Amino acid sequence: MMQKDKENYRYIAFACTGNTCRSPMAEGIFNKRAEEKGLDVRAVSFGMAAVPGMPASPKAMEACREIGVDISGHRTHFVYDFQLGNFEKIYCMSPEHAAILTESIGLPAECVETLGIPDPYGGSLDTYRMCRDVIAAAVEELLVRYEN
Repeated sequence: MMQKDKENYRYIAFACTGNTCRSPMAEGIFNKRAEEKGLDVRAVSFGMAAVPGMPASPKAMEACREIGVDISGHRTHFVYDFQLGNFEKIYCMSPEHAAILTESIGLPAECVETLGIPDPYGGSLDTYRMCRDVIAAAVEELLVRYEN
């Protein structure tokens, strides 16, 4: 399940529900840190119930901007916008997202992992900041896997 594009990047994906909060924050934080570390892996994100083409949540954008991550150009993607088998791994925000990918769509369980990130949707900016910090910690753990 490894793919390298014309720039020789391998790809992973982050999945959530609407692709406006958690997964775009994870994508932006992961890509910034991977670039800083000189790693050959990049992330995209999608939602299991996303309406394609929508921007990230304003609070998600603000929470990321505060740590130097710009997700203002993000536009939502639906799960079927991608060839899912091309990702080395898909990191899901909840067990429900993982179940859809493995049980309904049929991806092998070893290609999907659950991060367990609570949904900040509808919460305050502080809720988004807490979510961002949990995502950032999870991303740091994931980056270690790709450093070798």
